[in-house]
Amino acid sequence: MQNMKYFLVPLLLFVVNCSLENRTLLSIGETKYSVADFQERFNFTPNDDSAMKQQKIDDFVNQMLVVEEAKAMGYENDPVVRTAYEANERDVVWRSYYNDVVVSKIKVRDSEVRDLYNKIVEQYHLAQIVVAEESLANRLKIDIQRGASFEDLLPYSLDTISENGDIGTFSVISIPAEIMSSLRKVKEGGITEPIKFGEYYMVFKVLEHSIAERPEYEEVKENIRNNLWQEKARAEGEKYYNKILEKAKVEYNPEGLEILMKPDSLITEDDLNTWVVKKYDTSYVYVRTVLTAVQYLRSNARVDPKYLIDQELIPDIVYDEAIRNYHHKHPSTKRKLRDKHTLLIYQKFYSDNVTEKAVIDSAEVAEYYNSHRDEFKDKNLSQVFSVAKARLRDERVKSLRTDLYAGLHEKYDPVVDPAVVAQLLKEEK
Repeated sequence: MQNMKYFLVPLLLFVVNCSLENRTLLSIGETKYSVADFQERFNFTPNDDSAMKQQKIDDFVNQMLVVEEAKAMGYENDPVVRTAYEANERDVVWRSYYNDVVVSKIKVRDSEVRDLYNKIVEQYHLAQIVVAEESLANRLKIDIQRGASFEDLLPYSLDTISENGDIGTFSVISIPAEIMSSLRKVKEGGITEPIKFGEYYMVFKVLEHSIAERPEYEEVKENIRNNLWQEKARAEGEKYYNKILEKAKVEYNPEGLEILMKPDSLITEDDLNTWVVKKYDTSYVYVRTVLTAVQYLRSNARVDPKYLIDQELIPDIVYDEAIRNYHHKHPSTKRKLRDKHTLLIYQKFYSDNVTEKAVIDSAEVAEYYNSHRDEFKDKNLSQVFSVAKARLRDERVKSLRTDLYAGLHEKYDPVVDPAVVAQLLKEEK
């Protein structure tokens, strides 16, 4: 029974966290918004103090009030909202699926973080001898085995810049593996046998082998963890993409790719009807379909068209996988789609009632300029017009936004659960 408490503690923490996500943070009439709804839209960062965190909660409340009003006014069926939602739906589904099958499975163990940290603080101060010929390297190897000193062999080195071959101090993490394996075999003051590295052969002397005092583990462990996670994410992502591309039987047509590199004026009608890529042996993409997009993306740089097409092709194939696996019907995906729809409703209503109404005419700019002459000093109106207009517009947006939120608070009287807020702030520390 003694060991049972070690099992119950993490289980209890898991239950507490899950129950917090499901607790109601905000009520607007009959509509309830949970902590999970808040966390889908806002994230606390380590640099956020209590005031900044509270501001994010306030922003969430204001956004949901806008959504409530927008829905009451029929914005759910607004043509702009519906078009934007249809354009975003595929993106939400494929990203959600990719997150579930790849990203969510990436873990970084504490032991991995510690191991990488050890490689950062472990250092070698080295001197080197560099030779180009294999025969000379073999000669040096025999001399080393017979007890020749590093200094005896130094005249053979091609490195005439480093004083006495001293090339400085390096962390283990920055030393190539083939060199590191040889360094491990010698003690401080010892020398390695010749190591083939690129086109040269190298002999190293360990001038000093030490452990750096800085940085301390606690100072850098999260940065190390993040870097390791990013490396794993790239590797797992590439592995997954290669797998689905093979499954989809993706094939590129060299002729079609070559056409995409041609100047627009030289592309013929036959060129436009040439296929570029196919998938599943049945679905073809033609030059005509992708030409404009590829030319636009290539306008500022000579980028391989295949790379540009992959940027659209891979999400397409991941989306196909998601649909085949009914991921679009998964509760978490439905919630993400609902959240995206809610965001689009908020953005359209906010645009209609705040940003589009923040119109500043020239007379207002001139009046602002005249009342702020001391600030602008020797500059005339034309020189400061854009700056003055931007300031006036910012003030108008802020005023319209403040009035909008105040009116909605009065109309809907939202209820925020202070106990949930307190727990949320505590859990996020």
